[in-house]
Amino acid sequence: GEIVDKFLINELKDCNSLLDLGCGPHSPLGRIKDKLKPSLHSVGVDDFDPYLEENRKSKIHSEYIKSNIFDIDFPPKSFDCVMLMDVIEHFEKEDFLKLLPKLEKTAKKIIIMTPNGFVKQEVYDGNEYQLHKSGWTVDDMEKIGFKCVGVLGLKYLRGEVALPVIRPIILGNMISNMTEPIVYNNPKIAYHIHCKKKNR
Repeated sequence: GEIVDKFLINELKDCNSLLDLGCGPHSPLGRIKDKLKPSLHSVGVDDFDPYLEENRKSKIHSEYIKSNIFDIDFPPKSFDCVMLMDVIEHFEKEDFLKLLPKLEKTAKKIIIMTPNGFVKQEVYDGNEYQLHKSGWTVDDMEKIGFKCVGVLGLKYLRGEVALPVIRPIILGNMISNMTEPIVYNNPKIAYHIHCKKKNR
């Protein structure tokens, strides 16, 4: 959505290098690339071949790496920013917490987007990584040094895969979108949270 894009443009406009972990088939970067530095070098990482292929076709990133995100290893300060969009809820909490120090060394800034609290999601696309294993609240994220804003409207207006609870879907989306400005500065009542952390 528009608010998601604005947040990302704002956070990425000064970046020369970006690491997109768990880039999936369609990175939001595709929608905003023309608003970022033309010199931006971005690297997409995913472990699921069909997603990597799909992303590669759209030429969203400068370079692609097939890898489990826990196996990535770049020298310190390799990137201005590392981003994990709808990724951390697919792992157990302690696994992500073990990875975090590595991310802090790799990039100047970390951006994370995740549902606010646990949202059930089963395996789909034949991709076992789609299963949700953890839920992250604003408090969880603040405890590990992130600042959060709320996106995608009020928490109770959306369910699994962010589909609106109110039907027809077009009406549900409209109502949810109208609540976006309310949740931006009140992330605890938002469906989704955008979190950022500067590492130095």
